[in-house]
Amino acid sequence: MTDQTGPGEAAQALDEIRRRQQQVIDLATIPAWYWWAAGALMVVLAAGVDAHRPAAIGAAATVFALGILSATGWVVGRAFRRAQLRNGLLDGRGVLAILGFVAITVAGTIGVAFALRAGGVSHPATLACLVGGLAMGVSGPILMRVLRRIMLGNRAGSAR
Repeated sequence: MTDQTGPGEAAQALDEIRRRQQQVIDLATIPAWYWWAAGALMVVLAAGVDAHRPAAIGAAATVFALGILSATGWVVGRAFRRAQLRNGLLDGRGVLAILGFVAITVAGTIGVAFALRAGGVSHPATLACLVGGLAMGVSGPILMRVLRRIMLGNRAGSAR
């Protein structure tokens, strides 16, 4: 009796490894609801700022901070409780995608706010954050698909 693995068994084992790697990567993907929640919390914060009253600003900042901490804690806790990604799954392309997403979202939101304020529109921060929040809700899941594709390409045993 030999302990050698045949080609069929080896192929099955590799398929199982790839499937498990994909499951771990999928666990690390931030769900779509998070992007909408973060966008909505941005609007709450901006509405508090646009009220120009210390109590409103304090309440809005508290809701924003607690909301972001809760949502982020849930997403991160869910991912790290089950599995942890290995280093190297996100390369420079992934970092650039994340930084680009943040830069475009922040610059776009600030640009809209300044334009609205210059145009004399009331509540410019709230309206700009509404635009930025909608952009996050729509483009956050797109960013996650890009990052997932990068991570799947960088996993062990994948053809690059």
